[in-house]
Order: sequence, then structure tokens, then C-alpha cells
Amino acid sequence: MSFKKDQLLPGESLIALTREHKVVLLRPVLINIIAVAVLVALALSVRQYWLMILYVVPALYLLWEILVWRSKEYVVTDHRVVKQDGVFSISSFDASLDKINNVFHEQSLMGRLLKYGTVGLETASEQGTTVFEFIPRPVDFKGKIVRQREMYRSVAGIGAGNPKQDIPRMIEDLASLRDRGIITSQEFEEKKRALLQKI
Repeated sequence: MSFKKDQLLPGESLIALTREHKVVLLRPVLINIIAVAVLVALALSVRQYWLMILYVVPALYLLWEILVWRSKEYVVTDHRVVKQDGVFSISSFDASLDKINNVFHEQSLMGRLLKYGTVGLETASEQGTTVFEFIPRPVDFKGKIVRQREMYRSVAGIGAGNPKQDIPRMIEDLASLRDRGIITSQEFEEKKRALLQKI
């Protein structure tokens, strides 16, 4: 099951959706290549070509691994980070941006060469640390989470006092985030537009 827009909360926007790096499919692909080579050699040596039907086993294994890969999604919205997976039964984990204390990433030498790594979230919830493995371009993914967390914290000031009076201050806070390079100009304009609509 893919993360769909109807899973978004009211007023929530999808920022990024990614899956594990395709390097996770390397093992089932190699197994299939080896299986084909072995079965062809065996069928030719004993002249029993029906043996090729045995290839259905590694082929089904590859198909299953592709389904598992497609079902595992990592989502960043302007309210939360979601980890969702499952082919038949679905499980998901949500971390609200205001509960995220730290965001870190790790990359091995191979990960740096192939551009994948691990991104972790340390939250103020019972789950503690949540790890997202084999993330493509982990530094970019981490940056999106950090930017959305900072924007969320700036905008979350609504509620104390008169919200309409807070909006100019929140726009100033967003401009400060933009000037410091934490958010892009486009993200600033989108949030500014959303805030001005509340006046």
C-alpha cells in the first residue's frame, strides 16, 4: 500500500516521499542471475530442459522482494515524519515534528559511494530513537526533516494571545529561517501565504 494523499491530516502537506535505495534489491537480483546460470548449465548438461521450470522459485523470491521494497515508504510532511511498510498487513510509525529532538545520519564508505545511508530520529516519545535505513541521499532527507521541524516550531506559536496578532511575528520568524538557509525561499512563500490566509 502506498502512502496516499487521503492519509494526510487536515491542512497537512506532503513534503517528501522516498523508499529504500535500490541497493537492497541487489541480493535477490544476484540470486536470480546465479539461478539462471546454474539451471541453464544443468539443463544443457543432462539435456533435461524441463529443469528450467525450477527458475520460478528465485523469480518469485525476486518479485516478493520488489513488493516489499515498494511497500516500505518514508514520508515527510509539514506536521510529521511517517515510516510505513507492509505488503498485506500495514504497519506505520508517525513522529510529530514537535516531538523530534535530534536528527542524525550515518553513511558507510559503500553508502557514500552509492549515495545511501541511515537517518535516525531521537524523539521525546516512548519510542525513543527511530532509524530509517538505506535512505537515498540521506543528507538531503535529514535536511528536509530539520527544515520542516524548524518551520513547524515557528508556526506553532499560534494559540498564545491573539493568533492574528502573532502572524506578523511568525512571518518574521520564517524570514529569519529563510535568511539563515534553514528553509528555501519557496518554502517561505508557501508558509507566508498560508499564514496570511488566516488573517
